[in-house]
Amino acid sequence: MGESVKLVSVFLVALLAGSGLGYGLANPSQYTQRITDLEDHIAELDRQVSGLQAERSNLQSQISDLELQVTVLTGEISELRQRLEIEVLGVYFSPRGGCEDQVLHWIDRANASIHVLIYSFTLDSIGDALVDAHNRGVEVQVVFEVQQISQYSEYQMLRAAGVAVRNDTNSNLMHNKVMIVDGMIVLTGSFNWSSSGENENNENLIVVNSTYIAGIYEGEFRKIWDESI
Repeated sequence: MGESVKLVSVFLVALLAGSGLGYGLANPSQYTQRITDLEDHIAELDRQVSGLQAERSNLQSQISDLELQVTVLTGEISELRQRLEIEVLGVYFSPRGGCEDQVLHWIDRANASIHVLIYSFTLDSIGDALVDAHNRGVEVQVVFEVQQISQYSEYQMLRAAGVAVRNDTNSNLMHNKVMIVDGMIVLTGSFNWSSSGENENNENLIVVNSTYIAGIYEGEFRKIWDESI
């Protein structure tokens, strides 16, 4: 029953005996029965308390599980919202369909970063725009397909201007034509940054505003950038 119950019992015996009242009880045996009843009642209350404590512990565990589920679901909802928040800003086709102008437009609007994966890059206009972006403090990083670096390539000019450039080390071709602006705008398609790509070939370019899609492209850019030299 525990020390507390024993103390209660002793106290009750002393109280009842000393008062001479005994709750109307006539002899000590009745005091003992009364104490036994009280002890039984206390034991029952102890059992109820133990049961309530166990129930509280179980409820706390359930609450923790539900809070974890809420956190997971909130993350999934956030990701789904990002996937839905996709805005196609334009679709362009060569020859002379505005692809070059769009690349220049988004380079000029960049505030923080321009990350590029490019196969053929010989257009001076885009090279000059990237240098201007670099000079105004935008992080410009460009990976070139090494087999396309020639005397006509913008590679050497960008490098001389202090722009961070690297050569792709894929033993086959790095055939991407991608520009990611400020981690939210993606320009991609078949359009090569060359005179042929702008004026002669049938090429395409799509411009997308989506942090979700940009994040996927950024992951691929970073992987190729880290593997390049």
